Amino acid sequence: MKINCIIIDDEVLALDILEDYISRMPMLELKGRFDSPLKAMDCIVHDEIKLMFLDINMPDMNGIKFYESLSNKPKVIFTTAYSEYAVKGFEINAIDYLLKPISFSRFFQAVGKVIHIPNVQPNAVSQAGFQESQSDESSRFIFVKVEHFTVKVSLKDIAYLQGYKDYVKIYLIGNDKPILTLNSIKHYEMSLFSKGFIRIHKSYIVSVNQIEIISRNKVKLIDQDLHITIGGNYRDFFYELVVNKNI
Repeated sequence: MKINCIIIDDEVLALDILEDYISRMPMLELKGRFDSPLKAMDCIVHDEIKLMFLDINMPDMNGIKFYESLSNKPKVIFTTAYSEYAVKGFEINAIDYLLKPISFSRFFQAVGKVIHIPNVQPNAVSQAGFQESQSDESSRFIFVKVEHFTVKVSLKDIAYLQGYKDYVKIYLIGNDKPILTLNSIKHYEMSLFSKGFIRIHKSYIVSVNQIEIISRNKVKLIDQDLHITIGGNYRDFFYELVVNKNI
């Protein structure tokens, strides 16, 4: 399930940058961007906002005072150009405090505290926290509708998924014939992200455990001849989550 979030900042550039960063995170759903806290009130109340990216030093209202005034407080990540607000931000249990200019790496780290992304090492992907608790049996498989049947597919058997306009092919390890299902690649992006899969291209989702080689913005999977290009819109997210050690 996506996390509904909003941005509140009086600077257009800051709004644009954060909106771009949010668009790269499949688990976040941007419900609105506002240049004033007061303009965001209706959205906060009616759209079940769970996370706010909130500037502190704004003309009409201080972001910290605004947050303290809310009766039902979403989680908050403060954004500001002034480091002196950091202590106060953490005193009110902010998730994080981002000092402008904000890099995607730093943004990713902050959001990871909300969605519980762990530190991922390239040589320990199989233990990385993409996967849900091994004690949760339901996290080990998915049900896929194939024509007039529904098929149970074990996640450990999936190498990658290839999306087309109206359907998806699910390729299983050691099987050249894919499972064909009428669904969208976006559907599987969301449902499989927390289970060890990541979208690396507009048409491809791969099992992280099946990645063998990453070279020149391409991924080769174990026992697969196919080399999948890492799409430009997915590259930063992929490298931050899977490749870089210092998240």
